[in-house]
Amino acid sequence: MYEIVVHAHVYCEEAILAFLEENNIRSAVGVTPSEMEESIVFYLGEKEWVMFRERFTEKLREISRIFGASFPKISVTSLDDTLWRDAWKRYARIYRFGNELIVKPSWRKLRKSYDCPVVSIDPQMAFGTGGHASTRLCIRHLLSIRRERPECLREVLDVGTGSGILSIVAVKLGAGRVVATDIDPDAIEIATENAVRNDTAPKIEFTLSPLEKIPGRYSLILANIYESVLSKLLGEFSRHLQSDGLLIVSGLMAEQGREFVKKAERFGLRRVMHRFSRSWVSYGFEGVR
Repeated sequence: MYEIVVHAHVYCEEAILAFLEENNIRSAVGVTPSEMEESIVFYLGEKEWVMFRERFTEKLREISRIFGASFPKISVTSLDDTLWRDAWKRYARIYRFGNELIVKPSWRKLRKSYDCPVVSIDPQMAFGTGGHASTRLCIRHLLSIRRERPECLREVLDVGTGSGILSIVAVKLGAGRVVATDIDPDAIEIATENAVRNDTAPKIEFTLSPLEKIPGRYSLILANIYESVLSKLLGEFSRHLQSDGLLIVSGLMAEQGREFVKKAERFGLRRVMHRFSRSWVSYGFEGVR
């Protein structure tokens, strides 16, 4: 297994992460000594890296030109099969959301106790510790919903749950019931373990069922997925959303936002909120009543 670390200018970070996500490659952002540089890490088998390397290098050139940055330094390390699954742990951080929530890797200890919910996540290879801007945007939406529209936390549907972080946060913030779906069996296993660790498992039903086969309508739908999948699921989102509910979508680059909103409107969804983080955008929609 290869560990690929990309040392890139901070302006390029989000575009590189988006490209990796579009290619279904899970990645993490590491801590670096420089304020203007980020370390982006991901893992591929030897054959996968050989097939991906040229296309990835060309994309890095394009991104560097767009942002006027130097070409990123890439380091590739071959890891022993018995060690690589834990290698990414050094890139995981603790995230504080004001005084309302803390999200931390399961192996990191807090120096003191806090009067707010603490979510302990072991993403394994899902990298779902809240490090990605799109995940943080969703969490900030959830915090806002708890303050302003807590009734939307009655019944939650988490589409593409990954490590289960959004489902767990939702329960910690007061959700009554959560259905969490993912097409990856490993993700469901990891998410279930995380839910047990956080004492939220009794309120979360994890399933491999595709969205179209999940029954019922929900007061809140969460979907942190890349744009092409979000667009394909708009019809199902609309069908599963209660008339007084909210749909929160994330994983969109800012330049994709305007066109996505137009697509959503064709399915009877009306934008009522949005949040930005650098080059990422997240939206909240209501169904047309």
